[in-house]
Amino acid sequence: MEDRVIFPKGEVVHKNLSTTYTDLSALLDTLKLEGFCGTIEMDFPEARGFLFIDSGEVVNGEVRTGGNSGRVIGQEAARTLLAFSKQKDGVLSIYRLLPEQVALIANNLNHEILFKGLSTHFVHLDQFLLKLKEERHTGFIEVMTKEHHPMGVLFIEGGEPVEMFATPKAGPSVFGRMSISVFIENATQQGAFFNVYGKKGRPTQVKEIVTDKEESVPVEEEGGWRTEREEGFKEILLLLQEFLSSAERLVDSLSPRGAFLKAFKKALIEKSEEFGFLDPFAGEFEYMNGTIRFTGEAGKEDFARGIIESFRSAMSHFEEELPKEKMVSLKLKAGIESFIEHHRETLKRLEAEEIFSPEKRNTTRMKRMPKTKIWSIGVGFYLILSDLAK
Repeated sequence: MEDRVIFPKGEVVHKNLSTTYTDLSALLDTLKLEGFCGTIEMDFPEARGFLFIDSGEVVNGEVRTGGNSGRVIGQEAARTLLAFSKQKDGVLSIYRLLPEQVALIANNLNHEILFKGLSTHFVHLDQFLLKLKEERHTGFIEVMTKEHHPMGVLFIEGGEPVEMFATPKAGPSVFGRMSISVFIENATQQGAFFNVYGKKGRPTQVKEIVTDKEESVPVEEEGGWRTEREEGFKEILLLLQEFLSSAERLVDSLSPRGAFLKAFKKALIEKSEEFGFLDPFAGEFEYMNGTIRFTGEAGKEDFARGIIESFRSAMSHFEEELPKEKMVSLKLKAGIESFIEHHRETLKRLEAEEIFSPEKRNTTRMKRMPKTKIWSIGVGFYLILSDLAK
């Protein structure tokens, strides 16, 4: 199951109880009488879930299944786990936590993942936290080792770190606000991956761009809905999506898998001050699994310019990290030229053929050309090809 949130383990009360012999409803009644505070962790072949209990009452829950239902939280999660508990092939464990620790976890369950798989190798965690402070971000950051083992979770409220817990290899999780600076320093020095959670910048009812459909793309505006993007926007988006996915496949075939995406994510953060829609906390732009998702309102010229500049920045980061991989630049140049040739008719219709073409590099001629809406896109590709040719 993907995107499992890191939950703390408290003091063990019972561990690996079989659902064959354990009645979850009766267990909850007993815990209520005792005024128990803590968690119940449950594992089944098709699901994994947690119940969070404060003073004997179930205050929240989460369950993830392998089917299409995905992640469920709240009372629905509790009902789902009660139904699963009637199966005979599950196990459950009970951990004791302090009431304030239970409340901290339970109150953060509604946050969604905003940025996944950031690496301290590319993104400085301390600088990232400063950005969160500027954004007055509320949510939490999960931190994993380079081997993707859980290290701990840092909770943020209004941009300020307010609590954390570390997850040792054995024993209960260790909470402690006073250890936040040490935790951040250790993660930075050892190298780590981290996921950022919070509330999406846009309402969930705003329809996302689905790039493989021919329907128009609605964008929410104040006072109503604009039914379509400006003319040519979708074609530009699809071209850029194909370009990025092709570049990603090429780079990852010549370097450690995921190198392209890590470098590109770092570049997006760097360019987000100039191009606000790239800010991961705005939740407007995402590139993942070869697909662009965009729910913002940037015009096609700014949109394309932001992607092109981020790509150029990502390539510079990649070359710095892996200077010996000379074949990457050469193959990228060939790939871009092939991309341009393949889409020549589209580029001609968009009045961008000469700008995209690597053979026609006369800058004076480029200056004389009319600056159409996609002019900056062509210049971007032209500059990429020029850099790679050096």
